[in-house]
Amino acid sequence: MVKKSILLALSLLSLFISYAQDDAKKVKLGIGTAPSLTVGNLKNNFSYGVGVQFLAKYTVSKNISVFAQTGVDLFKNKYANHAATSLMHIPLVAGMRLTSNGFFAGSGVGFGIWDGGGMASNGLHFSPQIGYEWKKCQVFGHYGSTKVSDGSLSYAGIAFFVTF
Repeated sequence: MVKKSILLALSLLSLFISYAQDDAKKVKLGIGTAPSLTVGNLKNNFSYGVGVQFLAKYTVSKNISVFAQTGVDLFKNKYANHAATSLMHIPLVAGMRLTSNGFFAGSGVGFGIWDGGGMASNGLHFSPQIGYEWKKCQVFGHYGSTKVSDGSLSYAGIAFFVTF
């Protein structure tokens, strides 16, 4: 399942790259980080997360854009101090943003893959975000929640992206 999800993410990225060749002003690719704090059920055993994120954004009109976002985040176990107990999260999200004078608000929906730390769960992932974009930088607050069989795995944080 993880291999199929990664293949899907790479396919989406290549699709955005191919569009970037046609109209560079409408497509932006980005790389960044999104330090996060755990909330809800996830907060019981894990404290914070950090990782690398990738973004592809296509501007549909002056005030509307669509995006795809993926990455890898590691959440630190509160009770054990070695990497084998960290929880890995791979979000595969697509969504829409409304923009006005650099400020934006939007939401993405997709699939969340969680593995490690003594657990493995996958499910529907939801990620609202609000922020600001200027020139080649984006900063936004975000919330991520994956619905799993026994509840949800959720976190909130601030994302920083550099686009090109």
